[in-house]
Amino acid sequence: MDKKNSSLTKNSIFYMLYNVLNVIFPFITGIYISHILLPETIGLVESARNLAQYFVILSFLGIPTYGLKIISQNRNDKKRLNQSYTELMVINFISTVVFSIIFLIVVLSINKYRINANLFFVVGISIFLNIFNNSWLFEGLEEFKYISIRNLIFKILSFILLIVVVRKSDDYLQYALVTVIGTAGNYLLNIFYAKRYVTFKINREINIKQHLKSIFYLVLVNLAIEIYTLVDITMLDWLGKKENIAYYSYGSKIFKILIQIINTFTIVLVPRIALYYKEKKYDEFNDTITKTLKTIIILAIPLIIGVFFTSDYLLTAIYGSEYIYSAQVLKILSLILTISPIGYLLGSRIMLVTDNEKKMIIPVVCGAITNIICNYFFIQKFQEIGAAIASVISEIVVMIIYIYLGKRYFKLENISNLLIKELVAIILMIVYLYLLKNINIDLLYITILQIIGAVVIYFGTLIITKEEITWNFLNKGLMMLKKRRSNG
Repeated sequence: MDKKNSSLTKNSIFYMLYNVLNVIFPFITGIYISHILLPETIGLVESARNLAQYFVILSFLGIPTYGLKIISQNRNDKKRLNQSYTELMVINFISTVVFSIIFLIVVLSINKYRINANLFFVVGISIFLNIFNNSWLFEGLEEFKYISIRNLIFKILSFILLIVVVRKSDDYLQYALVTVIGTAGNYLLNIFYAKRYVTFKINREINIKQHLKSIFYLVLVNLAIEIYTLVDITMLDWLGKKENIAYYSYGSKIFKILIQIINTFTIVLVPRIALYYKEKKYDEFNDTITKTLKTIIILAIPLIIGVFFTSDYLLTAIYGSEYIYSAQVLKILSLILTISPIGYLLGSRIMLVTDNEKKMIIPVVCGAITNIICNYFFIQKFQEIGAAIASVISEIVVMIIYIYLGKRYFKLENISNLLIKELVAIILMIVYLYLLKNINIDLLYITILQIIGAVVIYFGTLIITKEEITWNFLNKGLMMLKKRRSNG
């Protein structure tokens, strides 16, 4: 197996684990919390965390995205690597302190927030903790194994702590605190572990100003991107009820797991395509992008279909019958599983590695404005369902503009062949799911048969038709298995 492809495969697996854990943890805790706290109380915590997230994004100043690129470009130059790391950490420290103070002022100035000041102060700790956030260093160095293992350890410890301290319906402050502790552990360990790779040292050569222009663009971009989810909850908080927030949040928790799985394949390739583009290896650049797009299509479409056939049963079984509204939210949001990753890959990733960060503002601002307008009209009439519809419409706007801006920098190859094989697999999968749904047996057994059978039929069809990505993945898996047996 080619070493570069092997490295990308391993990074994809480890980074998928990292991202899935980041959304599975809220999902698992949500199951436990839904049986302890009331929907209104859960909505209160989610609205507080939502406000804090605005300031977390602002305190980032786009450094997680920009830092990933800078570190990946300078990882073979130790002096430049140390200098870039120091410069970005100094900027990060200043911005975090500033926005932590502004957050406190906002909470104390607005009565709606001040009456629950203790809760807002607890979730506000997550803003201050950004001082220690240097995850972009390890992503730029492609240390995805460390990131994943570290994350797993702290997620397990956090869940154990949650069960210990959240036992009654009024333990919502404890619940909010536990969600912050996991982040604290990750960040603090990162600071100590970073000493293996870089040295933080302020000297006369430090030049903070050179980064500010790109960071300024990216903070606007990141804020606009996050508005798709943040504004939904913010406007539900002002236009709806606290339980509407809970229903939307629980539907979006499942969606975030699925979208992180898909986005993993675009995030891990950023250091690689940045290097290809910098070294003018355009064939490798285009080949990597094409294969990633095919992977997105192969994974996203069956997930959407699966959600439509199984979410009603699964969400009510997990959270309770009142969360049937969350299932409807999930069905609508699942449409984004193809829309967002495609725009992310062919738009923002392309803009980033080709040094066109400033162009990223156009699609995300248009999307954010669309989201706000749609939310205003749809939430008043359809509550949490309206918020989900608004997100889908805004993501479509972003994807279209992104592709238009990025199309001049990449060339896709042989996509039509995949789409034909994909169509055959999807039709067979839908027929199977539809026929099984009408069988008169227990819903649990139907759901299990739907999931297992759909996976076998879908990927079996792609393998039989020798679809390139699926066939290569199967061959790699068989080679790894054969190698282990021979070594054993």
